[in-house]
Amino acid sequence: MKLTFFESNPSNFGDELNKYLWCRIIEPGFFDEDKETLFLGIGSILWNDYPQKSKKIVMGSGYGGYTGIPNVNDGSWDISFIRGPRTAQLLNIDKSKIITDAAILTKYLDFSDVNSPIVEGKKVGFMPHFQSIQRSNWKDVCNLSGIIYLDPTDPDILKTLSIMKSCDFIISEAMHGVILADTLRVPWIPIEPKFKLHRNKWFDWAESMDINLKFTSCPNSSMLDFWHSLTGLYASGERSLFIKRKLNFINSFFVNDGAKTLANFTLDDAFLSSDVVFERNSSNALEALSKKCTIIKGIG
Repeated sequence: MKLTFFESNPSNFGDELNKYLWCRIIEPGFFDEDKETLFLGIGSILWNDYPQKSKKIVMGSGYGGYTGIPNVNDGSWDISFIRGPRTAQLLNIDKSKIITDAAILTKYLDFSDVNSPIVEGKKVGFMPHFQSIQRSNWKDVCNLSGIIYLDPTDPDILKTLSIMKSCDFIISEAMHGVILADTLRVPWIPIEPKFKLHRNKWFDWAESMDINLKFTSCPNSSMLDFWHSLTGLYASGERSLFIKRKLNFINSFFVNDGAKTLANFTLDDAFLSSDVVFERNSSNALEALSKKCTIIKGIG
């Protein structure tokens, strides 16, 4: 059975979590490279382009609109649970399969042996979407505002989780930034992704956790951020690079404005799922997983 998830360069926090989570919860020997059976875990990876002959085991994945809608009723799909009600509705999956995003199983990981940096005073973290980094100045914004920059492309996932766990609250443009904050029981503030296609999946997850999600507009941290907001384009082509070179001197304005915006957030602006819903969903997710494999002794 092959562990299957979205892989990118640079890597992305939520997707990379698959490498760390499953091997720390499931007994060794469960995964191999046999593509006859695919294990679909964390991510919006319910795609329509998997080999029809391969069996697809779904463990908390969701649909994000990045491909056409797959036919999950063609006999090759074995759905243990899915991320949320919007996935269920779009893919015609029975509502009984709704639990939440599989990242909730991070609850069962131990971070006691991970050393995270010591930060004095108020500890607020900010995680941008990994696709925002190439056009942004988020590190400068965070440095100016005294906020911890949480790099979604940092390969040291456990260190990032440990830092998040120590925060008072987290601001995030990345969906799995807030999902993991919620799982670590750290309040979070959702920043609306600039790219519209990334937004619906947030509501899919939030509704599974009985959260009435409301986005906060994402500030611009650079001239290219502003250009992206204005045009809806990725701001990575030749024209965008030309604008970046010619108008680079304006970036200081956006950095200062972005720092002020982030610094003005308080704990009163944050969300957190209820303990009752969180305990129910994490327990149900672990139970669903245990029906497919052997859980490492002591977990749960």
